[in-house]
Amino acid sequence: MKVAKCIFISIILILIFNITNVALSAPTSAKQPTIYALLMIADADPSIGRAVDVDKQRLENMLKVATGICNVQTDELLSSQGALRSEAVFQWIKNLNSDVNDTVFIYYSGHGGMNKNKETFFYLQDGYFWRSKLVTAMEGIKKCRLKIIISDCCSDGPETETPAGRPPISKKALQDLFLEHEGFLHLTAASEGEYSWCSPRYGGWFTRAIVDSFDDSSDLNMDGFVSWNEVLSLTVEAVRKKYQQSLVYFSDEQKKDMNKKGINSQTPKAYSMAKRANASKIQQVAQDTSKKPDPFQDTGKKPDTAETLWSVTNPNSYFTVSIEPDKPKYDVGDTVTFRIQASADCYLVVFNWNSKGEPIQIFPNKYEFSNFAVKGKLYNIPSTESKFDLLVSGVKGEEKIKVIALRNRPDNLKLRSLIPSEDSSGSSSTRISVVLRKTTSGDNTEAKILDAIHDLNSMDWTTTNCTIQVR
Repeated sequence: MKVAKCIFISIILILIFNITNVALSAPTSAKQPTIYALLMIADADPSIGRAVDVDKQRLENMLKVATGICNVQTDELLSSQGALRSEAVFQWIKNLNSDVNDTVFIYYSGHGGMNKNKETFFYLQDGYFWRSKLVTAMEGIKKCRLKIIISDCCSDGPETETPAGRPPISKKALQDLFLEHEGFLHLTAASEGEYSWCSPRYGGWFTRAIVDSFDDSSDLNMDGFVSWNEVLSLTVEAVRKKYQQSLVYFSDEQKKDMNKKGINSQTPKAYSMAKRANASKIQQVAQDTSKKPDPFQDTGKKPDTAETLWSVTNPNSYFTVSIEPDKPKYDVGDTVTFRIQASADCYLVVFNWNSKGEPIQIFPNKYEFSNFAVKGKLYNIPSTESKFDLLVSGVKGEEKIKVIALRNRPDNLKLRSLIPSEDSSGSSSTRISVVLRKTTSGDNTEAKILDAIHDLNSMDWTTTNCTIQVR
């Protein structure tokens, strides 16, 4: 049997959705969903070991972000430890203790191939591991809501420039893609007859592109929801662009081979596409906010202009947000941590006022862009993993801090664009400044804001305040 020297990357998402037996709109006391993840990594391979190790780190980072929306349990089978064997995969599946709302996720990065009958396989340390056997084993898992297989099987490709900075993985995007779709998603990294590529520093082009798309900015139509159609569109664009940038790095032998086979690109393809799940099956709060009355509809007027950003509240909101500092009083030079919790999924915007009385956004900021918060989860801002601190500076006195929580992404983007960010320049001093955390390395008025707030649907935002004393 001749094995084609091709590269195969595919994603199979198998969603088991039984309306009769599984209630996705579980009560608030229901067990939090868990992602059970198995990473199969051929990191000992002499030709692609460096590249797949980059893929491993990328997936580990994605799963770390996912801990912000649910429980995550990760296991790894590494060829460098002699563990990348088919029996270990079957044993992992057999030992699973998943529940009806959990997700089972298997990822493979290494060599792969296809026989003359177009049956594909992964090349593990104990030989060929046919994809069909893995699919059959996954289909045998009875208790889980979503089953995912993502495989990136590449050979070493040309190296180009060191990749530029990547967008942060978004918890909201992961929730949209992995918890709020249904059906059957089947993607492949290259169309029929094409090769798929990787490089030691970049990793698999397809894995890099698709993981980079797990970001809020992938919401191309700005409807507040990241869909798999949008992710695929961005992935195709990124992979094609990478191919064109790399043409000058292909060897004469590679160019001759591709010209002979008519290969002039790498184009990811969808064989089938998942769809957005019915919101009533997913959301615990199933309210139609689009039909809620506007509190200003009767008069057509906004509240008295004497209202201030500090005093504005929303008594019509169906959800709440709370904030408290980690201690009641601070000295100049101390750092502040705020504990924030919301009763619904939302976006958090935190700001204070500078010495000129102008609102200054302290979160999100240039060190931490994502501000999505999961219902009921307690957040520390900044967290222990943040790259910034909130430093107490300036003169003694009372400092005002306000949080506005927004249900919809377009509202979040609009409000954030209106509030200037704290840039630590010292041009407009505040008692709390955003500064780069010294223990980490980083890459890395009011009237308009009030108008924007009053333009929001009254059911879709809420707010809270607190004060701290600077001694």
